[in-house]
Amino acid sequence: MTRKRMTVIPRELMIADVAMKMDNYLAEIATSHPTKLHLFYESGVIKTSGNRIHGSSPVGEPASEVQRYASNANFTINLLHSLDAVDFYNILDGPSNGMELILFFDEALQLERQNGSAVLERGDCVIMDNYGSHHAHFFEPVLEDMLAQYVLKLIFQPPYSPDFNTCENCFHIIKAFLSVATSYWRSSKPRLQLPMVSWELLNNRHAQCSITLDMFSQKL
Repeated sequence: MTRKRMTVIPRELMIADVAMKMDNYLAEIATSHPTKLHLFYESGVIKTSGNRIHGSSPVGEPASEVQRYASNANFTINLLHSLDAVDFYNILDGPSNGMELILFFDEALQLERQNGSAVLERGDCVIMDNYGSHHAHFFEPVLEDMLAQYVLKLIFQPPYSPDFNTCENCFHIIKAFLSVATSYWRSSKPRLQLPMVSWELLNNRHAQCSITLDMFSQKL
C-alpha cells in the first residue's frame, strides 16, 4: 500500500439511472470508429491570473499588495478535438453563449484539412458535455439540425463524466503553462497583458495535439 492523492467520485454516479446513461453512452460510441468521434469542450481562463500568489514580508506580518488587475474578466476557449488532432478552436474575449457556439460550429463545418477532406465528414459524431445550457431550446435543436444537414450526429456525454472528454487534457496543459508564466505578467506596466493560444500538431499520450502559448499586449 502506498499513500496517494484521493480521487473523489461523485455520489450521483452510484444512482442506477446515471449508471444506465453511462452504459448507453459507451455502447453508442462503441459503434463508431474512433477517428469518427469529435469531442467539444469549453473552458474559461482568467485574464488576471498574473496577480502574484506568494510574496515576502517581515516575520509575523501578512504579505499583501494592491491588486494589479480586477479578476472578473476571462477568456473562453472553445475546442473541437479528435483522435488525430485539434480540429478547430476559437478564443472569446469574455463568456460564451448559445449563439457563439452556433457560430463556432458553423465555421467548423466549412473547414477542410490539407488533403482537401472536410474536418467534419459525413457519418462523424460530435460529442458535447452534458451542461444544462447545451440542452437549451434555442441551442440544441438548432445545432442538431445544422449537423444533420451534413449527416453528422450529436451525442451528449453522460452526467458527471467530464473524464470521458479528451479536451480536458489539452486544457490542463494550457493552464499549467499559464500558471508558470507569472513573470510575464509581473513585467507588465500600464497595459493589460492578454494571453492568446495557438495550436499546432504534437504527439501526446492522450491525443496528437500541440499547444503553443503566445503572449500579446492589448490596451483595455
